[in-house]
This record gives sequence, structure tokens and C-alpha cells, in this order.
Amino acid sequence: MLRFGNSEHFDIDGWEELASLSRFGFSLVGHCFISVWHCPQLQSLEAKEADLQPDKILRVESLQIYDCERLSRLPRVLHELTFLTVMEIDSCRSLVSFAENNLPRNLKRLTIRNCENLQYLVDEKEDNKSMSSTLCLLEELFIYKCPSLMSLSSKGHKNIGNQLQLLEIDQSGINSLPRGLGKLKHLQEIWLLSCSNLVSFEENGLLTTSFRAFVVDGCGNFGALSKFMASITSLRRLRVRNCSADISFPSEGFPANLTSLAISNAPKIYRSLVEWGLNRLTSLQELTIGGGGCSNVVSFPEEGTGMMLPPSLTCINLSEFENLEFMFSEGFQDLASLRRLEISECPKLTSLPEKDMLRSLGLLSISSCLFLQEECSSDKGR
Repeated sequence: MLRFGNSEHFDIDGWEELASLSRFGFSLVGHCFISVWHCPQLQSLEAKEADLQPDKILRVESLQIYDCERLSRLPRVLHELTFLTVMEIDSCRSLVSFAENNLPRNLKRLTIRNCENLQYLVDEKEDNKSMSSTLCLLEELFIYKCPSLMSLSSKGHKNIGNQLQLLEIDQSGINSLPRGLGKLKHLQEIWLLSCSNLVSFEENGLLTTSFRAFVVDGCGNFGALSKFMASITSLRRLRVRNCSADISFPSEGFPANLTSLAISNAPKIYRSLVEWGLNRLTSLQELTIGGGGCSNVVSFPEEGTGMMLPPSLTCINLSEFENLEFMFSEGFQDLASLRRLEISECPKLTSLPEKDMLRSLGLLSISSCLFLQEECSSDKGR
């Protein structure tokens, strides 16, 4: 597919022999939305870099490049494209870095996928710490399946910008988070998924009042959360799953205004939660606990601890408690808002809370709990 001429759109899709644009007389001049898809021989957007003067392609607002495996670099003038706000690069295996010194300063959304040799976003060719420390005005940064990506800049001088709202890094080699997250007033969400090199989140405080969600899942070596976590009163969603078995929660406690909490394979965090007092999370609506590593837990909530569940709960999901035997009914008192109770992979569990404690339920789901399923079929309760 070809679409260009006087159109605002410049689209090329599926031209397997295309090695350069200028060789066939194509130009990016005059186009606002540029898309290049499935051109495996394409090495550069132009054969001559001089053809890409900023004053000629200044109007570019969107740049999409997909499945161009020989593309080794983007234009050197990329950072001067002041109208560029959306950029998406996918499956460009020869790409090592995106830009020299800076990305476009008005870029709002950057998505990077399946660039297996990408090492950093900004190649800081100039060893000049006095130059602008702002990467760009990014609001959303998504990085997926970039196993060679260790950091955002080659020399570490760059911040990520001061407008970031959402950061998501998935299945990438990054070993540390960008500098200056604690100074981002607009930051709302951080998602860290399956990043095996990531060890900790040691940011010196998150000063933002906008921060709503922190998710770290499948980062096997991640073992430390920020000690400032408890002070983030704006935090509503916290998920820590399948990280280092030694991961623990800071002694300062849990964010008090959480509405959704999910932990899995984190026995130290579970123990901290029990000791700190789950009932203190008075706004909590969704509770998900995977009991991997909690072999000493035989009841939930644990009998003898005095722990009660927050009355605000609407959904409880429990799984993988290998020695869990019964649900302690007294801990389920006053759960008038509870609508969903889901229990799975608890092979020794034999009973549910007393029926009076579950009158509000709209959904009860039980799977891979042989003894409990037999008990329920006989219409018995503890």
C-alpha cells in the first residue's frame, strides 16, 4: 500500500525491496502522519541525511515504524521535530538507539516494542552535563520486549522529563528506573512487568499527589520497595507479585488509602500485612493474595491474631495456600459489601466462613480445592 502525494498521510506497507525512500523519489516533506510498515530492507528514512532538514519536515506529528528489521537509525534531526507528539517503533531489530542527545521536546507518547538490540533511547554523543537534562515532555512511555535495553540514556545524564504520567516497562532488560521520578508532579502509574534485571525501587520519595498505581509483577530479582511507600496517600492500587522471595514491605507500613491490593509469592509482605493490621486499610475494596511461600498459614484470616477484614471489601481472591485448612469466620464479620469470593489451589481447605458471613455474595468461585468442593456439595459450613 502506498499513500502520499499532497496528503497529510505518508503510508508505505509491505514493500520488501525498499531500501531507502529518496531512491524512489519519495519525500517526507509536507506530511503530518508518517507510517512505514513491513519494509525489511529499509535502512534509513532517507538516503541522504541532508534531505531531512528540520524546516522541511517540521510538520510531522506522528511517526510509526513497524517491522523494518534493517533500520539501524532514525534521523539525526529527530529532536528538532517540534510538532511530533506520537511515536511508535515496533520490531526493528537493528535499532540500537533512537536519538542523539534528545528526543523531540514535545513528544507526548512513545511506544517501543520488540526491538531486541535497542540499548538506550538517547545516545548522548556529547559529553556535556550542562546541556538540557530533560529527555522530553513525555506523558506516556511504554517499553515492551526490549531485552538489551538497560537504561534510557547511554551516559545517565538524562532525566525522563517532568510531565510523565504513565511508565510501563514489560519484558525488558532495564536494571534501574529513570532518575528523578520523585520530582514528577504528574506521575500517576508505574507498571514493571517481567523485568528480570530490575532489583529495587529506591527512589528518594514520591512527592506527587497524583500517583495512583504501582505494579511490579514477574520481576524475579526485585527485592526492595521504596521506604516512602507508606507516605503516598494518593496511592490506590498496589500489586507486588512473583518477585524475589525475600521482598519485604518497608517498616513504615502500607499506604492507608489503597482500594486494591494484590500480593503473590511474597511471604514477608504477607506477614507484615498481618502484623500491621489489614483492617487498617479502611478504603480497601479488592484483595488478592497468592500464598506461595506461606506454608505456615492454616487459617484466613489467621486465628489468634485478632485480624479483621476491612468492611469496605467487595472482592476477595485467595490462591496457592498449600496448608490453608479453614476460613476463620470471625474475621469475616461486617463484610456487608462483599460481592465476590474466589478461592483456588488450596488443596487442604475444608470449609468456608459461616453462611451468615456470606449473605451479600453474588459470586462464589472455588477451583482446585478438592476437600472444600466435597464439603460444599454436602452443604456444610464451619
